[in-house]
Amino acid sequence: MPRRVQDIIPSNRRTIREIPVGRVDSVKHVEHVERAEHVEITVKSAPKVTQDKKIEKKIKKNTRLPWLFSILGIIVIIAGIAFGVSGHFATATFNLVSRVLPVNVNNTYIIPSLGSASSTSLGSFGYEIFSLSGSASTTVPASQGSFTQTKAQGTITIYNSYSSQSQKIVAGTRLTNNSGLIYRLSSSVIVPGFTSSGASTIPGSINASIVADQPGNQYNISGSDSISDFKIVAYKGTPKYSGFYGRLTGDVSGGFSGTQTIIAPILLASTTAILQNKLVTDLSHNVSASIPSGYVMYPNIYSASFGKTIVTTIDSKTAKINLTATLFAIIFNKNNFAKYLAGASSTNSFGSLGYTEPGIESLSVAFSNQKDFSALKKTNLIARITGSFNLVGVIPVNTIKQAFSGISISKTGDILKKYAQSIDLLNSSAEVNPPWVTTVPTDQSHIIINIKNP
Repeated sequence: MPRRVQDIIPSNRRTIREIPVGRVDSVKHVEHVERAEHVEITVKSAPKVTQDKKIEKKIKKNTRLPWLFSILGIIVIIAGIAFGVSGHFATATFNLVSRVLPVNVNNTYIIPSLGSASSTSLGSFGYEIFSLSGSASTTVPASQGSFTQTKAQGTITIYNSYSSQSQKIVAGTRLTNNSGLIYRLSSSVIVPGFTSSGASTIPGSINASIVADQPGNQYNISGSDSISDFKIVAYKGTPKYSGFYGRLTGDVSGGFSGTQTIIAPILLASTTAILQNKLVTDLSHNVSASIPSGYVMYPNIYSASFGKTIVTTIDSKTAKINLTATLFAIIFNKNNFAKYLAGASSTNSFGSLGYTEPGIESLSVAFSNQKDFSALKKTNLIARITGSFNLVGVIPVNTIKQAFSGISISKTGDILKKYAQSIDLLNSSAEVNPPWVTTVPTDQSHIIINIKNP
């Protein structure tokens, strides 16, 4: 049965109900006592709380130490892995400066044709000929002249492989080729006998002029036409027929029969000059684009040969002028030309590594004997040469890469000293990335070699 308030027996302890309401000081005192009691309890409990916190801190401190060592270990492992990986992906860059030797030129030189006795004395150096032929034509006003007949004329070389004795062939002797047309010797000639060299027979030979037996343009033959040898008609059916024969040395031209077209002489001369200039310009351009690698050609250093101007009738008031030409361009092997101009002592200083010759194309080369020069006769070339170029050492990049692969950085200098003839060691440099790597990568794709010129 629940207890009621009246059942509780009061004790002698005074309660707050027994304090008169009118005494404010007493109430404050009671509140102070109650607060003091509360404060007293709090103070007495303080030592226990502090001790618990110290124990908790100690436990936390002891718990952190293993974690710290674990983190440090992980950092060391990561650093080791990073170091190893950096070595695998490392790159080594070498900036190598080529050794350069400047060459200044200002002189007049006599240069022989390659293969001549003079060129052999120069270490087999000489100019070479690169030839190219072409033709050009144009139409001009013309008028009809009188009926004209002319015979074609030209030159052949007659050979004697029949006998070691000389053989005289008289003027007027008839010759023919597979065309069936007859030509005659313009003058008598004596053809030398053949000579022997071991098992070989060298036919005797002599040049001879021929003229067509009849007038007409059908007797005209271009030197570039493919025709058979000329045979002496009188020797047919005898051993001499195959032992004596003639071959073209140029054009056989001038044959004509009919009403000739007349062109004013001044117009013909000026038109021919225009065609000549056009041919030289066009052929020079084509030759420049066709020169073999390693060779150089200079402007205006050439010899040109022009065929006979051919005039053909188009109608009663118009004619066509046609001209053929062969350009003999003078070319030089760059490497040998540089050695000739700089001197053997300069070029030999690069040793077996060799050199290049940048700038040699920019030299000024002027003909000094153009009027007397003949490419066909292989006369000496006299030229005034001025300007400058460089001899630059060749650096064998792949060979150096192979030598560098996997070696200590400190030993790379010793390897480069072997190529001091071509490398300017004082101005060359190297860089390794990352910087703590001490060896050159074994993977040659990670070795970068930059070639620089000062």
